[in-house]
Amino acid sequence: MLRANRFVLLLALVGLLASGCRTYGGYDTKPKTYQAMQRSVEAFADELDRAEADFRTLADAAEASDTLQALAEDYQALLDEHEALLETQRGRVERLSASSAYRSLQRGYGATVKEKNIMMKKYRHLVRSVHATVQGTQVGPTAPDAERRYTIRPVNFPSLQDEERLSMEQALGDR
Repeated sequence: MLRANRFVLLLALVGLLASGCRTYGGYDTKPKTYQAMQRSVEAFADELDRAEADFRTLADAAEASDTLQALAEDYQALLDEHEALLETQRGRVERLSASSAYRSLQRGYGATVKEKNIMMKKYRHLVRSVHATVQGTQVGPTAPDAERRYTIRPVNFPSLQDEERLSMEQALGDR
């Protein structure tokens, strides 16, 4: 009896492995993931345009203030990194297609979103540094994101991420 149960269990495992064990994604998941990756890359390109406008504002202010010149150089380095990442992401979109493997699309989309989040965090930190330099204070350590990925928030309760971010114009103040 015990031997028969083992045989049935072994047969079920072999059948599950032979069938590919696909328990992720749906039938239209791959095209949707590819479209989301394309939209994310387009949003990343839009963020580059906004960052370039912020850099021009910072560079104009840095001409009048020696203390902002180093920050303008740092911002230029961030722009260069952003451009390089954008080219990498565009290459990833060209290499993949809506019919690519599910895992490849998920990895590509995850990498695209993660790179965007990291760049935005770097920009926010630099804008905070500009603000602190203009105000004459020191920049404290970056606070961790208050709302985590799996935070349960009551319905109609305001999100901490909805707070307005500090813009370059606000950071520079009257300069």
